[in-house]
Amino acid sequence: MTYIHYPPLSLKALKEIIYCEKIIVHFQPILSARNHSIIGFEGLVRGKGRNGDLIPPACLFDAARENGLMVELDRLCREKVLAAFCNIRHLQRSCLLFINSETSSLSSEIVGSGYLLNQVMRHNVTPSNVIIEIVESRTDDVKALVRFVNNYRDNGFNIALDDVGTGYSNFERISLLRPNIIKVDRSIISGIATNYFKQAIFKSLTNLSRNIGSLTLAEGVETKEEVLRCIECGADLLQGHYFSKPKDIMCTASCDEEGKLIDILHILRSRRVELVQTRRLENKQRNKVVWRILQMLQDKNPETFDDILREIIDTSDSIDALYIISDEGIQVTDTVIKDDSKRLINPPFHAANNNEDLSHKDYYYQLINTDLEQYITDRYISFATGNLCITLSRLFRGEGYRRFILCMDFLVGDRSS
Repeated sequence: MTYIHYPPLSLKALKEIIYCEKIIVHFQPILSARNHSIIGFEGLVRGKGRNGDLIPPACLFDAARENGLMVELDRLCREKVLAAFCNIRHLQRSCLLFINSETSSLSSEIVGSGYLLNQVMRHNVTPSNVIIEIVESRTDDVKALVRFVNNYRDNGFNIALDDVGTGYSNFERISLLRPNIIKVDRSIISGIATNYFKQAIFKSLTNLSRNIGSLTLAEGVETKEEVLRCIECGADLLQGHYFSKPKDIMCTASCDEEGKLIDILHILRSRRVELVQTRRLENKQRNKVVWRILQMLQDKNPETFDDILREIIDTSDSIDALYIISDEGIQVTDTVIKDDSKRLINPPFHAANNNEDLSHKDYYYQLINTDLEQYITDRYISFATGNLCITLSRLFRGEGYRRFILCMDFLVGDRSS
């Protein structure tokens, strides 16, 4: 059976699907990047048309929303998913069930009914093995949503926040719902292998997840490169067509998905070895540049620093910007950058100038207050030039043995990589 293009369902057709229970359940595996195994399945529903063709879930729920049958359809779909899940528990006793909950119809009258809890208990599914997926942006009644989540969490269920990073996702609700899992939407995953900005967004979400005790799930991975990049950026869990499309219940015993993940992890190990070797070579080359610059600055009067930096800036293709700050955190030179007539001037962003206070910067208090002599940042987009770079900062002694910090922005690649 295959999907066909469906016009909006009529009320009569929708009622026939609901009351005759014409719902088919497919499952898509969810894999752990840590355990290298399938840890659960998401139950996904399709309607069954009169000719045996499959009706997409969006078509079903759009019709139910329009005709006031959301609660009935939602409960039927969960019932079918739970019944189908009982048939695959023998594959992995501890596997999790990811089940979608339609929250757009939540209200104070519905919350507290315990309907989902009763469904789960009736099918002898342990609540702690159930992940309730919620799209928080579809809910207008925030109080009802929070009450719903807290009720089910108190009964042992886990909560996943779905479609994070798309539409009208409200990050404030993360603090209200305290999800166990944050599912990053396909809109962020698509193209992440070559898009620095999407990588940065994904890393921010994984950092947020770890700080609040949640796991990050990369949803909709379709290519090997997407999987690799998501794991490199900190994904805990993975789901998508690269591993398996949603499929019939009797097809879930395959180990192909785990084999693909193990192959990915072998590639990742090789990449990490290559990355370490590449960074070691890059650091060696940068240190040569640093040493040459320090030789020119050592024991010099601060009044000569600007001229020395301007002399240096165009001698290395890898340097994007140079500046020097005092041991009190005050910039004592201008930020010297390469002369580029094609550079766009963006008023909100500009290079730091002479006499600016930079004592709040990480590299300042790390170098001044510890035994470190050198500090290297992670890569970032420079406010001064708009280029992707890392900043290497190094202590040195100027005239009168006074301490200064040389700051060098090194180019590290293209924004798209």
